[in-house]
Amino acid sequence: MVSPVTEAFRAAWRTIVEVVGLNFVSAVGFYFCFIYVTTYLRQTDHIPASSVLDINTISIVALMLLTVPAGALSDHWGRKPVLLAASAGLFVMSWPLLWMMHHPSSQVILLGQLGFAALIATFNGAGPAAMAEIAPSRVRCTVVLVGLNLVYGVVGGLTPMIAIYTIKRSGDDLAPAFLLMAMAAVSFAVITRLRETYKLALANQVTESAGDD
Repeated sequence: MVSPVTEAFRAAWRTIVEVVGLNFVSAVGFYFCFIYVTTYLRQTDHIPASSVLDINTISIVALMLLTVPAGALSDHWGRKPVLLAASAGLFVMSWPLLWMMHHPSSQVILLGQLGFAALIATFNGAGPAAMAEIAPSRVRCTVVLVGLNLVYGVVGGLTPMIAIYTIKRSGDDLAPAFLLMAMAAVSFAVITRLRETYKLALANQVTESAGDD
């Protein structure tokens, strides 16, 4: 009996690559904006830890609340338009929003992080459905889980270290914005190549891509 992981890599490795590329911006955005940001605000902006945790908590709640409406929006407009809009938004707004988070005012910092929360929630609302719909039904769970674990574990997990490196290397406290922009560009390019699937029933998805054999 063939292992599901072995079968997934053999029959749908290209889809795994697509899942990884699709989620570059989501993984980097989440780890930077909601994991590393508490350290960033304390060390770079010298904001008190209590204020930092309050700001981060409010932003994470906003992220959760906005994800479901974003998913519903993708059910009506399609996965690609929503994902492309979120990726483009993160590319355009990463520097301005990070500049706001580098502001001495806690209110401005909160607005900046809420901006990131709205964009990442928009991406995360449409992303799971898109991944499930592009994956072959026979190995759907394995393909999605392998792709997500690779990108979040490797790319997302390394994000705080890379962010620190870019700041120290450049001497610019806003340098991580360019990391976010680069990842948004990668995800945008991958999304443009995906087929639109929101009108297709999962039961009708192709079970195996001939091009992945």
